[in-house]
Amino acid sequence: MKPAIKELMDDHQVILRMLRALNGMCLRVSEAKTVPLEDLDAALDFIRTFADYCHHGKEEDLLFPAMGEAGFPSQGGPVGVMLMEHEQGRGYVKALASALERVKAGETAALKEVARAAAGYSSLLSAHIGKEDNILYPMAMDALPEARWAELKKAFDLVEAERMGPKKRAEYVALVERLLLAYPASELARPAGGMCH
Repeated sequence: MKPAIKELMDDHQVILRMLRALNGMCLRVSEAKTVPLEDLDAALDFIRTFADYCHHGKEEDLLFPAMGEAGFPSQGGPVGVMLMEHEQGRGYVKALASALERVKAGETAALKEVARAAAGYSSLLSAHIGKEDNILYPMAMDALPEARWAELKKAFDLVEAERMGPKKRAEYVALVERLLLAYPASELARPAGGMCH
């Protein structure tokens, strides 16, 4: 496996663990139990910084354009679908952040909207990660020349250093593990009809 792809897939494993913790938070909310706002804030920060700004940044700014050079269109096709799903995810994150602000302002009923947005995001992203790991990344590995992979790995390292840094990465991984312990869930959130709806 290419080191650049391994890095993206390692990111996915951390993200999937956070999605399980998010599902645990949804279960808590659905059972009318307390979830400290600082834990919801920390999960939101992880999603915005680790999952979107850094991980999706590596894909959108580097991998997907490299795939475009190899003939993959950015509109339609597998890359277009991934870009569309990144935007859908951002919609859920925006809804989650908005609902969380309303909770902080004293509107406790908005906790249900926090849970709904978190569940939607978890469902979308878990399926999205499966598509990338099993379809998109293998296509990229077949299409891009070896020299391009070395360039991508160096560029990925720069993105991570600039957007997160090794210390922050370690802090995010520790956060995910702490939240998983605090909010155990046996599986990820499901689409409509799932645990948090």
